[in-house]
Amino acid sequence: MILFKPFILSWKLLRVSLHLLSGLILTLLFIRNGIHNSNTASRLFIWWNKHLCHIFHARITTYGDMNQEATLYVMNHISWFDIPALASQQPLHFLSKAEVKSWPLIGWFTERAGTLFIQRGVAGAAQNSLDEITQCLESGGSVVVFPEGTTTDGAGLKNFHGRLLQAAIDAQVKIQPVALRYPYKKGINPYVPYIDDMTFIDSVIGLTKSTPLKVELHFLEPIDQHLNKTDETSNKQLALTAKQAIAHKLEMDI
Repeated sequence: MILFKPFILSWKLLRVSLHLLSGLILTLLFIRNGIHNSNTASRLFIWWNKHLCHIFHARITTYGDMNQEATLYVMNHISWFDIPALASQQPLHFLSKAEVKSWPLIGWFTERAGTLFIQRGVAGAAQNSLDEITQCLESGGSVVVFPEGTTTDGAGLKNFHGRLLQAAIDAQVKIQPVALRYPYKKGINPYVPYIDDMTFIDSVIGLTKSTPLKVELHFLEPIDQHLNKTDETSNKQLALTAKQAIAHKLEMDI
């Protein structure tokens, strides 16, 4: 039994590594013009994320209807695993920190798969990201933003930043809040949060310990965002509305 748990972890890491390698190969061969401009690319994107979830024995339950048109999705953020869980449902573009783009192989893989990047702390970075998100939405793609800007332990919500939600106004697309929960017995799964100084290996160990790994995705009513493009309070209004909807579904105080 002493050797069993390290063996399970090693096997899990090997499977994740091999799956990542398969993603690199599939991206190189089949994904050239984005994930939403090709049926083959879209199917491969969903299959790859579903299989990654399968490696961790994740049981994903969805509630409500996910928009099938270009949409800006707004979701609370708990772990890196939030991304494949949501991406297993539909081809999506996620916003990531710019550092990921420089990572060997991973940076190329994520960029080719349609990830958008933001360079925090640099003048004009937020506007550049806003422009990229708007362009993606206007071209028919759907984008996911985590307005908290960081992960949490799942027990509450941090402040929702509204700057990037301006993209939905500029592109004239719907905003759909998504409430994410990792239920565990009578509370919140303690093995899932990817917070503080936790490493990726620590996270994999936690996800491996969680048996089963349950994920709930609640697709809430789209926000009616017929707001004036020049209204400076629009972003804050949209962010607050999205936060209230998610908090209500997750039965959290704001």
